[in-house]
Amino acid sequence: MKGTRNTIINAAMELFALKGYAASSIREICTAAGVTKPVLYYHFRSKEHLYQELMLDLFNQTRKNLLKLSKYRGSLRERLILYVSSEFRNCRKDPNSVRLIFRSMFSPEGEYPRFNYVEEFKREREMIALFIQENTPKMRASNPELISSALMGVMLIRILEYFFTGRPTLSRRTAETLVDLLMPFSSPVVSGIPIGKAKGGRS
Repeated sequence: MKGTRNTIINAAMELFALKGYAASSIREICTAAGVTKPVLYYHFRSKEHLYQELMLDLFNQTRKNLLKLSKYRGSLRERLILYVSSEFRNCRKDPNSVRLIFRSMFSPEGEYPRFNYVEEFKREREMIALFIQENTPKMRASNPELISSALMGVMLIRILEYFFTGRPTLSRRTAETLVDLLMPFSSPVVSGIPIGKAKGGRS
């Protein structure tokens, strides 16, 4: 049954992303998913309920990725790079999900069912801020939540650039650049030999 639910979700996501919510009928969703109306209504009470569940699935996937990273034993820099590059990879792999989020967020009020994007992005921002807070001295990251907001903001700009221009900018190298630009302190400190000192301790 879970496979059928996911098939319906994916069919609806593509139609909502390309045609819009109002222009996509239950009949079209059923045809695209290869199911009957009774099967769709077994999983979802209505088209609005289907939309709400679809959006929750998208944001829950990001939260699952962040929870995995919370258990990762690498450096803060590597964790953040993995987070950004994972989001970039999802955009390339499943562009319709990103198109749908953008289309829903920036559409006129009432065109899509209500969904609390502010709360969902806040949760994501708080999880990233917690990574930063737990892995950096306070004096070096005095406002982890502001830093996480900035990271999500530059990610959004890069993703929008990718969709508007088609340039292959959503790469790990781009992720590394963004993290190092906003959080140079996230790299592990490597102690070196003081200037003027030789290995034997003589000047």
